[in-house]
Amino acid sequence: MVTETEFRNVMGQFAAGVTVVTLPGDPPHGITVNAFASVSLSPPLVLVCLDHETTAHERLAASEAGEASYCVNVLAHDQRHLGEHFANIDVLEPSPFESERTDAAVTGAPVFRDSLAYLDCTVHEAVEAGDHTIYLGAVEQAEVLRPDADALTFHRGDWGTVRADE
Repeated sequence: MVTETEFRNVMGQFAAGVTVVTLPGDPPHGITVNAFASVSLSPPLVLVCLDHETTAHERLAASEAGEASYCVNVLAHDQRHLGEHFANIDVLEPSPFESERTDAAVTGAPVFRDSLAYLDCTVHEAVEAGDHTIYLGAVEQAEVLRPDADALTFHRGDWGTVRADE
């Protein structure tokens, strides 16, 4: 059987985009996620995977049936500070929900207006898988905010970028 360390090392070879998944509430909540993918075009569905030990998972799991929602903010290269903050690598004061330009999406989840794009979702289905839950989201609203900005990536334990003009 593959060890956790071996698995992490191999998965680190896969370059991933970086997102911050935000949850509505008072206060709102966010978590850095690179386990994100599109699932279906019709209907539009995406997925995020959340560790059972996170506040984001606790909040979604505790939501009333039919009321769970989240917003996937696709980060631009100049938003590394958000990726680090919501991954608990660095602490920003004041909270990015206060210092960054945000709007409320249809579900009430925060949208970081300087992100590349966002997808606002209601939870369509939750599937437990090992120490994570896969949250399939029905996309209620989506928008490209900065089509010419470079994307933030994570590869081999380091932050990087994908240039928009390549």
